[in-house]
Amino acid sequence: MLPESRAGFRTALAPRPTPGLLVFPGAAGWDDSIEPFVRSGGLVIFESGAAFADARALAEQRAGLRSAFGLTIEDPVPLWRDGRRPSYLDLAWPAPARIRDFSYAVPVRGGEAIGTIDGAPVAAVQRSGLGALLFLGSPIGPALGHADPDSRAWLASVLDHPPTSAASRRSAAGAAAAATPAAHSATTTAVNTSIV
Repeated sequence: MLPESRAGFRTALAPRPTPGLLVFPGAAGWDDSIEPFVRSGGLVIFESGAAFADARALAEQRAGLRSAFGLTIEDPVPLWRDGRRPSYLDLAWPAPARIRDFSYAVPVRGGEAIGTIDGAPVAAVQRSGLGALLFLGSPIGPALGHADPDSRAWLASVLDHPPTSAASRRSAAGAAAAATPAAHSATTTAVNTSIV
């Protein structure tokens, strides 16, 4: 949905092997392969592009996140209103980072809140089974593509300290080889870090 997010993640992840990781940049729907991949020890970075999608894609994403991970997403919020530019996306885990917003955000409830914009939670980690889903309601892919040092350092810290147990990280390498994204929603594209 957001080509600049896909390109940003692809560029940022290219130099490093990342088995056990699936990235859904600028996702505008839902993919049923996410839940079993996470439960088997994988890490999914799910960057919502729902603010740039139609109502059907938002409803699909909302239903998938709720049923698979108990996360509730709100309607996208325009951040650049009343002539003012908002503050940054403030991420607290696994390392603090401030990343410029992308004009809209999707607030999230549930899981462990790890990031806010103007006090509203827009990023969360939800552990499930042996793995975890990292939800980003404000796209960081464009910042990654522009080699923003804060976004690159934050992503590196996620990869260096994934929100999964040591045992699941060992099993995740096998899970990544076996897991390939299922038939995706027409508006959801996965970037397996081996880049599918």
